[in-house]
Amino acid sequence: MDAGLSEEELLIRAREERAAIVGRYHLGREVGAIIVPWEDPEFEIYHATDRYGFIHDTRLPQSRSKEEEKRLEVEVSRIQKWLKMIRAWDKYWGKEKFSKRIYKGIPDRFRGDVWARLLFLEQVKQEQRGKYE
Repeated sequence: MDAGLSEEELLIRAREERAAIVGRYHLGREVGAIIVPWEDPEFEIYHATDRYGFIHDTRLPQSRSKEEEKRLEVEVSRIQKWLKMIRAWDKYWGKEKFSKRIYKGIPDRFRGDVWARLLFLEQVKQEQRGKYE
């Protein structure tokens, strides 16, 4: 809570901020509209940031190369395979196909979950319950 402000004052401030945001939204890009750079989707830095959040010195290309398209196709295929494998974890656990897929790479979106399963974190949490509280 902000120092010295009552709950009513905070509610008034929130209403004012909300009204200002809605007002900017309705103005859009009309003449006289004040657009804060980081709120603008055309802000140049958004065009120089890759999917991992790294900022590049130059604008990223609008279209993808053939190699990039192929890589994305492989990534989507890999995501589908991993999703199927995660849903039937016990069926795949310890099998050769499982090991091969790990060596090929775990898709970003599944990495945390897969590593948690590989390290048996749920089991460790149960065994260590209350230890770090």
